Amino acid sequence: MGCPVLMMTRSNDTLKRLLLHVGLAIALGLFLSCSDKDENPGVRAHGVAPQKQAKQVRIQSVKAVASQKHIEQVGTLCAHLKVKVVSELGGTIEKLSFERGDRVRKGQVLAEISTSSIRIEVAQAKATVAVAESHKKKTQKGSRPEEISIAMARVVQAEAALQEAENNFRRIQSLHGRNAISNSDFDTAKKGVDTARANLDSTELELELARKGPRIEDREAAKASLQQARAALALARDRLRKSILRSPCDGIVAFRTLEEREVVGPGTTITQIVDREKMKIKLSLGERYVSILERERRFPFLIDAIPGEEFEARLTFVSPTADPFTHSFPLELSVVDPDPKMADGMTVRVAFPLVNPRKSVKVPSAWLAEEKGVIGLFVVKEGRAVFRKVALGSYYAHTVEILSGVRENELVITNPSGLKSGDQVQYEGAAPSIR
Repeated sequence: MGCPVLMMTRSNDTLKRLLLHVGLAIALGLFLSCSDKDENPGVRAHGVAPQKQAKQVRIQSVKAVASQKHIEQVGTLCAHLKVKVVSELGGTIEKLSFERGDRVRKGQVLAEISTSSIRIEVAQAKATVAVAESHKKKTQKGSRPEEISIAMARVVQAEAALQEAENNFRRIQSLHGRNAISNSDFDTAKKGVDTARANLDSTELELELARKGPRIEDREAAKASLQQARAALALARDRLRKSILRSPCDGIVAFRTLEEREVVGPGTTITQIVDREKMKIKLSLGERYVSILERERRFPFLIDAIPGEEFEARLTFVSPTADPFTHSFPLELSVVDPDPKMADGMTVRVAFPLVNPRKSVKVPSAWLAEEKGVIGLFVVKEGRAVFRKVALGSYYAHTVEILSGVRENELVITNPSGLKSGDQVQYEGAAPSIR
């Protein structure tokens, strides 16, 4: 798709070429005029004015049409995805698996930072979880039958000890009544009974606890310990995941500035992945031109770094708010069929069409002539060439806009070289009008 409007910025060059054409036409006209004067010297010698022959010309009927103009906006070509790979953890770079310019796939391992030591942390956390799970199971199931049997045996042993202490106390008490033993022996026997009775109470309580199992508080504590151990394992695994840096998308590695065994801190940029499979254009459009976007969705653009080629982009985003300083609206356009030569950061020039409801005549610049330093056109009137001064408007690739001086449907001479106002002209039927 052509876009001659993008060349409007070269109007100065076009005007120079136009004036050059007009100058050449005047020079040729002067030459032909001199030639006419020398054609019949005998006639001039006798004082008889020579009769000029009518000049053969080509003519064209012109029409006024609505002008199609464009505005050119400069934007920046950007990769669809451009993602920095940043280390969340600090540590030693143990492995780098890329070089700048490498093409990588999404999920591919790019680097490992202190990964070996973090793997040890994960193993320790797993062991802690195993211990906590075992303790929780023990509190949930209660005492084993063997533990209850041992507690019952201790109760029987305590009962036997109490009975023996009581029998011994009774004998001591009988002898003490006859003053056969001392008071200290009596007190010792009495304390033996008290100790045996307390021991029996203790073993009976242990048997009761063994039969009931752990308390609710112990069960809750075991459960909380297990949750804490699992949380520590999750944190260790998360650290392990963060220590292994992977490519966030398909693309090309932009740079590599670090090497293995270097120590980096959290937040260090390792590299950047650029996806050039899709390209987009970022630019801003003034508020007075936003209405263009309501009727157009595709726009041609040029790239300074790729001269001679024209591309197309599709509108994908219009900011709902304008920049408070420039009063322009940020836009994004998606490039249709990106070229491999395109690169992130290139300067582009997008053409946005403006429809001007005012009609005007447009003619090829070769039709213009100059008379007495004035630019104009030759029109045909009553078989003669008549020079009309014109006001020029916008310049295009090979045409120029005529703002005034020529009316619609007038016959314009298309080969004005050598003509002067008032010259007789001949032509065959009027050609189709130009639009």
